[in-house]
Amino acid sequence: MNRRSFFKSAAVVGAATLISKEAFAQESNACAPSLDYISAEATYFQRYEHYHLLSIPVSILITIPKNGYKVRTSIVDQGSLDVEAIEQFLKETGLTSSLKTHSHEVNFTAAELKRIADGEQNVEITVLTPKKNLAHRFYFTATKSALAKIRKAKGA
Repeated sequence: MNRRSFFKSAAVVGAATLISKEAFAQESNACAPSLDYISAEATYFQRYEHYHLLSIPVSILITIPKNGYKVRTSIVDQGSLDVEAIEQFLKETGLTSSLKTHSHEVNFTAAELKRIADGEQNVEITVLTPKKNLAHRFYFTATKSALAKIRKAKGA
């Protein structure tokens, strides 16, 4: 392979990688966990075991929106899904199998975000089903690095 062909193919691969990362970020409303996020794993679901990840950007905790913050959980962690129980649930309720890859919209109030940003531990965030039944609970505790970023940004 000559040098010109090599650089051309390397540029194409690099551009494709950047485009796919950008497309993933735009496609996913759920926050990806990293040091710039505080994450919690879902607990509780009465009918069939499954879990979601929910993350809040530290930037939201630095500048808390007056109207709170709306975000989606990750889709169901397929490795945690109780397949037999969900199949029975779908059969009983008549719901579609798309439930196997669902996520939830979560609304944080400004007060909840402030409690997390102030360092309160295990701030409970509840997620309800469309019929207003309890779906999941998440417990948020800001990490030491997140609290340091919040304090630094606020000049404390």
